[in-house]
Amino acid sequence: MAGTRRRQRAPAPLLLTAMVMSLLAVTVAPVYASHVGCGSLITTDTTLDSDIGPCVGDGLIVAADDISLDLGGHTVSGTGTGAGVRVARHTGVEVTNGVIDGFHTGLVLDEADGNHVRSLTLRDNVRQGITVAGSDANVVEKNSILDNDGDAIRLGLSDGNVVRKNVAIGNVFGIGVADGSDGNLVEKNSVSATDVFGIAVFSNATSNRVEKNDVRGTVLGDGIIVATAAFFRSARQSRSATAIDPEKNLLNNLDKLINHVETHPNLK
Repeated sequence: MAGTRRRQRAPAPLLLTAMVMSLLAVTVAPVYASHVGCGSLITTDTTLDSDIGPCVGDGLIVAADDISLDLGGHTVSGTGTGAGVRVARHTGVEVTNGVIDGFHTGLVLDEADGNHVRSLTLRDNVRQGITVAGSDANVVEKNSILDNDGDAIRLGLSDGNVVRKNVAIGNVFGIGVADGSDGNLVEKNSVSATDVFGIAVFSNATSNRVEKNDVRGTVLGDGIIVATAAFFRSARQSRSATAIDPEKNLLNNLDKLINHVETHPNLK
């Protein structure tokens, strides 16, 4: 009988192992987030299943490394304050596939390195569509940035980032690389109908590359400018600003520049 009892208990470790493996399988699956709302902390792979907002303050806050936040084609909306999505001091994060509108800033990378922001629409925000602040080695690509009251994309104190294949239309400023940002690549972006500049490199930003961008219809300023001084007013007002001849390569604090620039028809 003792032998029989041992044979009956033998499968127990196998059953326990199977239960553990099942639980592990569940934990790595993406969360379809009906429970996510304004101000939620995102700590695992998450896909939205509904719109969020209007939010007062931040919409969604990424609070872990190496995760994906898929907006699922939905809209995160704000009331003019906070960030639609905030990634602060985290790495390996991907934010993609949705609309962010009506916040102070659409998406913020704050001291956050090695992240990927793609395929978003960021519109009607009080300041920037995307802010990259003190953040290195990020990729910002294939976003549509529309009608924001500040920069479409702004880099400050940030090195080694890639900003490419974005479409920016109707923002007050286009793509700004500033405040000592070094070694960034701005390429293959389409920037149109901005008020002050299409693309600007200024405020002690050095060794940046601006290549193969299409800049059209800047209303008040130049298409692409490089300012060597720390203080910058606008392309037409700053004596330290240099407008870019699209037919030439300018080696100022750009390594290489080959872009297409067209003046707004009212300024020709």
